[in-house]
Amino acid sequence: MRKSAKRPPPVWLLGLAGQPAKRIRLALSETAEVKRFELRDLPSQSEYDRVDPLAVFVDISTWRDLDRDLPVWLKTARRILVVPGTEAPDREEVLAKGFLACLTPPFGKAKIVAALDLARESAGLFEDITRMLGEAQRERDQMVRENSRLAFFQHMLTRAMSTLELPALLAAVRDDLGRALPVSEVLGVFWGESAESEIFLPENLPVQAKAARAEYLLDLAARLRGSPSRSYRSHPVPGGDKSAPAEPGRALLVPLHHENAAFGCLSVLIHRDLAKQEQETARLALTQLAPCLKNALDYLRLKRRADRDGLTGLFNRRSLDARLDQELKRHMRHRDGFCLLMADLDHFKKVNDTFGHLAGDAVLRHAAQSLEAGLRTTDFLARYGGEEFAVILPHTGQAQAWILAERLRRRVAATSARYAGRTIPITVSIGLASFTPGQASTPASLLGLADQALYAAKGVGRNNVSIAVSREDVREAVRDSGLLAG
Repeated sequence: MRKSAKRPPPVWLLGLAGQPAKRIRLALSETAEVKRFELRDLPSQSEYDRVDPLAVFVDISTWRDLDRDLPVWLKTARRILVVPGTEAPDREEVLAKGFLACLTPPFGKAKIVAALDLARESAGLFEDITRMLGEAQRERDQMVRENSRLAFFQHMLTRAMSTLELPALLAAVRDDLGRALPVSEVLGVFWGESAESEIFLPENLPVQAKAARAEYLLDLAARLRGSPSRSYRSHPVPGGDKSAPAEPGRALLVPLHHENAAFGCLSVLIHRDLAKQEQETARLALTQLAPCLKNALDYLRLKRRADRDGLTGLFNRRSLDARLDQELKRHMRHRDGFCLLMADLDHFKKVNDTFGHLAGDAVLRHAAQSLEAGLRTTDFLARYGGEEFAVILPHTGQAQAWILAERLRRRVAATSARYAGRTIPITVSIGLASFTPGQASTPASLLGLADQALYAAKGVGRNNVSIAVSREDVREAVRDSGLLAG
């Protein structure tokens, strides 16, 4: 069945009657539907909008009656003035009133059709202008979107370049993306030439959620690099929802490359599925941050080499001195106490002499892992030197610190190191020094007290915990005994 052709728009006659109306009908009968209206029965705005007539032929007397109170639609219509008499208005006056043409007797077909052609040309011109304006508006909207996206990228890049700390950088990425997209978390996993991975998780997540995300990131790294991680380090990222679900859920994965080699992947956890344009924007933004993330990763590893002991991976002596000074000042300011432990492996020289220095290194690594596993996340463990380790216990009283030291001692003694198929038993002696508000202490004096307590522990047979006695403790004991007045 042949589809019917689209009907041409109609032509309206306002107030026209008699010979002029008849002539117009005859002239346009083959090209347009003609409909006549009296002055008392003018079309409504809604009818005009629905029909959109090609032209409106208006009798001059009707126009004069309506001139002071024209309907809104008639002001914008393509109008043609019809003057039945011989006294036609001036052409400039007709054009000034917004008419396309003025028909005067005789009303020949050619003249009427020519007037309608003007209306048709005007309609076509209007459509062209409308189309051009639409295209211009679409181009403008596109430019606005592109400029907004570029500004968004620039903002993220500027923030990323302002820090070399990976946790802070990932927190900034999460906050910036969250302003434009339904982002709940940004997780990161990075790797290098070694089989160790670095994973970054929000610090305030529940324990179960952290464990699930760590496993998820390690599996992701194994799939992207082609081999599993033998070990990993977990780093806290500021923020996180304590009520977050255990499983990660929806995620946008963005692999990161440097010099055509993958070095990591970001997993952006989202509340809902993203539209294609949203995915494109997020991927492009995060891909542009790859150089910043690589620099921050290199800085992390460089800083670790400077702050960490190369053999055990624990903090080194320099880091311990800086942290002990910070903790002492902080606890003085808040008038709170903390404790310091000094731990020394018993008979370590005998291990080296009997099994060799490589075996001694294995023992040190095993001891470090045992100590680290028995501490809280707020505690600070460092290799002090040789076979000695130091532990800072913030906001911890002496009694609680002694319980923790005993737990560490038992943990070390309960396991043995293995090297070259041999089992090497290990025990540790621990000295405990405490700082209390009002006590005149320095990092050196606290280290000295803990060291004295350590030697006391060794002096009573090793594999013991001993508590240091400060001058204040001695004076208090003497005072309590009544031997010293005041």
